[in-house]
Amino acid sequence: MDQVNQEFFDAAAAGDFAKVCAQVSKGADVNVKNGDGRTALMRSAKRGYDNIVRFLLDNGADTRARDKYNKTALMGAAKKGHTDICRMIVHAGGDVNSHDNKGRTALMRAALLGQTETAEYLIRKGAEVNAVDEQGRTALMEAVTGYKDDVITLLIENGADVNVADAKGCTALMRAAYIGIPSLVNQLLKHGADKDKKDYEGNMAIHYVRKECLNDLKDVLK
Repeated sequence: MDQVNQEFFDAAAAGDFAKVCAQVSKGADVNVKNGDGRTALMRSAKRGYDNIVRFLLDNGADTRARDKYNKTALMGAAKKGHTDICRMIVHAGGDVNSHDNKGRTALMRAALLGQTETAEYLIRKGAEVNAVDEQGRTALMEAVTGYKDDVITLLIENGADVNVADAKGCTALMRAAYIGIPSLVNQLLKHGADKDKKDYEGNMAIHYVRKECLNDLKDVLK
């Protein structure tokens, strides 16, 4: 990467709008990549620099560019809950269902970190609620793991399968049982989670409960 492009890339990562504009006027490539395959759009989108993202998109930034892990700018913005930036990227052609090398999508990232507004937007734009990563995990499982109550409700209301199992046969309810929060377990049971379903080793949700949480959960899971 030459000096013009390097200064452009660094300015985008630092949120220096004026410098980004100046370097583009000097011929910087808006789609230049660093050693990890990341672009200025990826860096600025994840960090929430709305004005830089808008400028880059207006000047031809590739919304579907991928880094060496197959991550996109939309994934970074979704993870951090930058809904307005997600809107810009999707409007400019970003794929809401693209996935990285591990099969993880923008919705999964938003779900894990409780970015409810962003998750709602992605679903409205066609994000696959029941998509699975390489380990068979869904956005709902991620939301349960992060104990993100609002996202759990959102996903279920939009068709998330509460009984789907991952590559080890573990369901969202089993995860909730391990976490040990009664309200979380009850929320899933209320929406049809099967407490009698077994993982591939024959364990049911009750078997995931840690002993210090057993008194709180044994009656609802037995």
